[in-house]
Amino acid sequence: MKIEHKSYAVLLVLALVWDTLFTFPPILLHFGINADIFYRFFQPICDQLDARSFHIFGYKLAVCSRCASIYYGATLGIIAFPFFRSLENVRIPHPALAAIPLAAMVADFSLNYLGIGHNTFLSRSITGGLFGISLSFFIVPVWISLIRESKTKRLPQHEK
Repeated sequence: MKIEHKSYAVLLVLALVWDTLFTFPPILLHFGINADIFYRFFQPICDQLDARSFHIFGYKLAVCSRCASIYYGATLGIIAFPFFRSLENVRIPHPALAAIPLAAMVADFSLNYLGIGHNTFLSRSITGGLFGISLSFFIVPVWISLIRESKTKRLPQHEK
């Protein structure tokens, strides 16, 4: 198996594990198992407001809808990446691919924060998801480049 495919598989597993970490707490709580460690782990990264969070079995995820949508979107983008580009193509896409969804997400947050407009659960989820998907098209090539480069540097001269 090529290094690009191996490193892609590792990245996908890492993304799925990350998603599981913040999605799993409501399932644990549903079965009467304490999930405080997961909520505390994600507390420094996310406001975890109940009204702004997806729920499973009546319990909120360990992150808000915007964060969950960014992470789920990134995982979805990682899954979709090979359908749009070869894993061997590590060229970084045009910055607008991430800048436009990022600007939409920042505007959604800022307008609400400044009291000019009002964001919604849906707007937070959509802008976060779009940003996550776009971000994956930067993460995958950078990740593959880093793994490829680190492997090349570790190989003895006669194996290159």
